Amino acid sequence: MSVVPLCAMPSLSSFLLPVGDGHQLYVETWGKPAGEPVLVLHGGPGSGCSPRFRELYDPTRHYVVFFDQRGAGRSLPAGEIRANTTADLIADIERLRHHLGIVRWRVTGGSWGATLALAYAAAHREATSGVLVRSVFMPGAGNVAWFFQGLAAVLPEAGREDVLGVLQARLNGDDDDVARAAALTWSLYERAMAEPSAGLPESRPTGTELDRLVLKYRLQAHYLVAGCFLDEVTFLDACASLSNLPVTLIHGRLDQVCPPANAERIHARIADSHLVWIDGCGHEAFHPAMAAAWRNALNTAI
Repeated sequence: MSVVPLCAMPSLSSFLLPVGDGHQLYVETWGKPAGEPVLVLHGGPGSGCSPRFRELYDPTRHYVVFFDQRGAGRSLPAGEIRANTTADLIADIERLRHHLGIVRWRVTGGSWGATLALAYAAAHREATSGVLVRSVFMPGAGNVAWFFQGLAAVLPEAGREDVLGVLQARLNGDDDDVARAAALTWSLYERAMAEPSAGLPESRPTGTELDRLVLKYRLQAHYLVAGCFLDEVTFLDACASLSNLPVTLIHGRLDQVCPPANAERIHARIADSHLVWIDGCGHEAFHPAMAAAWRNALNTAI
């Protein structure tokens, strides 16, 4: 399979990987080629991999693979929702593994990336040496509706039942200003839920940055309206198939985005899994206690 080289540095290389349906994935590899292969799955859906993620991994121990999922981040076409489902993403991960010549890798991710990590590992257990996730999101329409209930006051015309539907309509409409306003509303609400102690941002996105948010949340709406193309029962059954595989779940006790009770339910379905609670922490990936627990789990041999 051909790739399009973008750049190369001593410890970091990147390329575009065509995966069919007109999609090309932006991929970065980093660290020690002879080290333990570790896959990184970003959240969202639609967020893309941040360069800050490298703070959580050790390039002297691991060969780390980052990629932006279909339509997300630097993958092309940006914001594309066609041929973009969870099953497509799982298939993409396998294409990427084969392309890199990796036999088995540890699969890691946070929030939606945690959900995708567990779903991929269940589908391809033979290719998975272990799973490390944080702040896992439970898929399904009920969990999505729970997250958006706090926006009902901001979008009263949606009632309490169709907040996501109203946002999706605005993001996909013909009025660019309305789409940008919807993306900003979603972004500020998500920040308030994920980092309640952070307060409002010092400045709000404008111009190109705001247009990127429209693409991000248009893609996220596409997934969330469909319950992330997974139902809760099927997902929990898939998690159960990971019993006796090294699986660690890390979760903040104050998480308002992904309720801690759902981490307990997933943990209960995976025999011999480990659940690590972070006191005083919500959904923040880079909270000092969360980051420390993550590095500790990642640097534990499996």
